[in-house]
Amino acid sequence: MSRPVVTRFAPSPTGMLHIGGVRTALFCWLFAKKHGGTFILRVEDTDLTRSTDDNIRIIEEGMAWCGLLWDEGPVVGDPAQWVGPHGPYRQMQRMDSHYKPAIQSLLDEGKAYRCRCTKEELDERRAAADKAGKIFQYDRRCREAGHDDTQPAAIRLKMPVGPEPWLEQGDIVLRDLIKGELRFPATSLDDWIIARTAAAGEKVGTPTYNFCVVVDDTDMAVSHVIRGDDHVANTPKQIALYHAMGYETPAFAHVPMILGKDGAKLSKRHGATSITEYQQMGFLPSAVRLALARLSWTPKIDGRAIDTAAEELLTDVQMIELFDLGDIQKSPARFDMDKLNWMNQKLIQRATWQEIEPHFRPFLPEAWGGKSDDWKAKAIQCTQKGKSLVEMAGFLDFVWAAPTAFDEAAAAKFLTGAVKPALADLCVLTDYSHDGLEAGFNAILEAHSLKLKDLAQALRVALCGKPVSPPIFDTLMLLGRDEVVARISKWL
Repeated sequence: MSRPVVTRFAPSPTGMLHIGGVRTALFCWLFAKKHGGTFILRVEDTDLTRSTDDNIRIIEEGMAWCGLLWDEGPVVGDPAQWVGPHGPYRQMQRMDSHYKPAIQSLLDEGKAYRCRCTKEELDERRAAADKAGKIFQYDRRCREAGHDDTQPAAIRLKMPVGPEPWLEQGDIVLRDLIKGELRFPATSLDDWIIARTAAAGEKVGTPTYNFCVVVDDTDMAVSHVIRGDDHVANTPKQIALYHAMGYETPAFAHVPMILGKDGAKLSKRHGATSITEYQQMGFLPSAVRLALARLSWTPKIDGRAIDTAAEELLTDVQMIELFDLGDIQKSPARFDMDKLNWMNQKLIQRATWQEIEPHFRPFLPEAWGGKSDDWKAKAIQCTQKGKSLVEMAGFLDFVWAAPTAFDEAAAAKFLTGAVKPALADLCVLTDYSHDGLEAGFNAILEAHSLKLKDLAQALRVALCGKPVSPPIFDTLMLLGRDEVVARISKWL
């Protein structure tokens, strides 16, 4: 395909942003970046009963948190604003400007027609077909009736019923970039509804998803439609509409669904299912991106599938460079929470404090914002053994408030009469640099004939309430001299 690469992620805002959707968005993003193309976020909010502004905000914020920033699409939190030449990027804002004129053109050209069959009539015919053991198909009785627009009616697209130049041996053919060639007999498809029954006084009712998506993908010059394989059944209808409207058909790639580790449908028992929950659990966006990318995709280096732990920890730059739709498997992927936890810990350990800090900040009190960069760097570096940002934040609990309860067994074991004089000497130290603390500790240990571990454990209990903390010099530096003296003094 010679035209510029344009991909889009087009979620329906009817609930939380599911990780399956994020994985699809990630593949769209990677493909666009790989080919120097454009990535679009479009909100398909035609389900008026379930689409809400809050759900749209959740999608926008979830995508932004994941780092899947769009080149065209809505401005986060402002439905009246967008970025890009093809806006608006919410379908309900495109009704009168894009969809209804396109439907009217199809009616004028005789490629669509008004259908006055009521829901009750259709349900009755469907029940009769079921009773006879037949598959229900709309019988096209309104196709040649020539209904005018004086009465409310749904609008159906005329699907091919005879030879068409674009059909292949009577089939609608989908050459999927992942699944391969799929064929659908044209005669097996109904004249499907492209606009719901209009309200009184309206000529055209609310257009349906399958219609809007074709108009939007064409208007936005989408070259590659990458989406979940639950949309395969929609594709032959959409291909027919592309031809009816004289549009160029994009390339299609349908990615497999995500299952739990046990092979069952992904659910809460396999871990969180919405992207917001992963954010709240303290995962780095880079870890989520990497873990989701590896669901169904096996990157190859010089034709060889990656197979070592070091190779698995790909950066975004590496993923973009290696991404190929041909390397996506056809069968469902299995989500492994243990693998995500492993990746998260490894990426935390590998990241700089500046990379971690923006994502770490929400898990910390407001006092964090008043700390110096040097202090923040020290705090992050001494907690990077944590498996998550939540666990890292827990390592710093002792900083924000003096302990109100103490491990009694540890206090009895470490805060002994032999150690307390050394604690008193520590209160005299003023140089809280690493070298200054080391020199001061060595002098105190020698003066009192103590081992470092004995003094360090006593300090941890006195300062943190338990014999666990970051390295002892880091603990003192994070608290600062005044707070250290205040907490030790309670034990003297």
